[in-house]
Amino acid sequence: MSAEIPRTADVAVIGGGCMGTSIAFHLARMGNEVALLEKGHVASGATGHSGALVRQHYETRIGARLARESLAFFRRFHEETGTSCDFRTTGFLSGSRLRDLPAFNALFDLLKSEGIRVERLDPKEAVALEPQLDASDYEAIVHDPDAGYADPIATAAGFASAASREGSRILEEHAVREIVVHRGRVAGVRLRGGRTIETSQVVLAAGNWTRDLASRLEVHLPITFHRGNVAVLRRPAGFGPAPKLHFDFYGRTYSRPEGDKDVLVGFMDREPRETIRGHELRDDSVPTSIVRDLRSRLSRRFPAMTRAQPRGGWAGVYDFTPDAYPILDRLGPHGLVVAAGFSGHGFKLCPEVGRLLAAFIATGRRPEALEPFRGSRFAERRPIRPDAPFPRRRGLRLT
Repeated sequence: MSAEIPRTADVAVIGGGCMGTSIAFHLARMGNEVALLEKGHVASGATGHSGALVRQHYETRIGARLARESLAFFRRFHEETGTSCDFRTTGFLSGSRLRDLPAFNALFDLLKSEGIRVERLDPKEAVALEPQLDASDYEAIVHDPDAGYADPIATAAGFASAASREGSRILEEHAVREIVVHRGRVAGVRLRGGRTIETSQVVLAAGNWTRDLASRLEVHLPITFHRGNVAVLRRPAGFGPAPKLHFDFYGRTYSRPEGDKDVLVGFMDREPRETIRGHELRDDSVPTSIVRDLRSRLSRRFPAMTRAQPRGGWAGVYDFTPDAYPILDRLGPHGLVVAAGFSGHGFKLCPEVGRLLAAFIATGRRPEALEPFRGSRFAERRPIRPDAPFPRRRGLRLT
């Protein structure tokens, strides 16, 4: 997909993951000349390691709104981009025990008020919908029939292909050595190898590399990195239809189908012991002990999965902010826009965040929906806080 290096661009987007390609696509569709720069290949970073859930179950109104609009885009992805992201509608389930029912009710009401098509089930109704589910400890279950998952690599590639057809230059294997600044304003990007693309606007959407690139411009982002592990398990014979997306707050796992035969399962929260110093993993394989732990946790909710055969897995890196929501703002020299710290939300929100950021960049006017994500909120001591908190257990923090 790599193209000829242009001499100039209206906007240079650094990062070829789902967020960078979404921003490039929306900018190009608005008539901007875009150069997208990716040091590897499209989706070779965090996007390629994503669990790729597309759900609307958020504890903040702004999160629910962005997720609602993004899910709608995923459902019409082919119509918008001309390619498939392999979105599959599965539905979503998550239950609450009796002690957490007030939190469940508040969150359910929030989702309903935001126009999300959720329904409340009792345990018998949930098991009728999901026969392998053990709902014996649940008092109530929320069901979102519209949720699902997509192929993260196909999503980023689809955005990139559509942006290219709109005139963008998609430059793979082109690492950025330096963002050129002149008199406090962005003047271009210098590539490894010496070539420079002149531009007055740069979008830093380089995933786990964004913090380091920003720091070279004295833009210090409050981001930490955490390892996330995912296991893929083969459903045993006789399991029946593929399960839905499921959040188990008590087992600390999320799960979804993976293709026609497998289940993907990962941890819902970040573990302090999984904090890593850098932004890259030397080894992205998953230890056998973690695969067994994930299978054990999943089996408590889906007992038939005790007979599941491990089929592999992977590890990726999450870039976390203190409130677990991204920074989407103009920071540092004039013309620099940062999109970083997605804390595990990036894939499912990339269509709508890309659209909003493109509007911000093209017009210079910040959309109201982006105001909560301003970079100054931490210094102001005004982080994004839950409107209807999830049930918490031992410091559980949803990713």
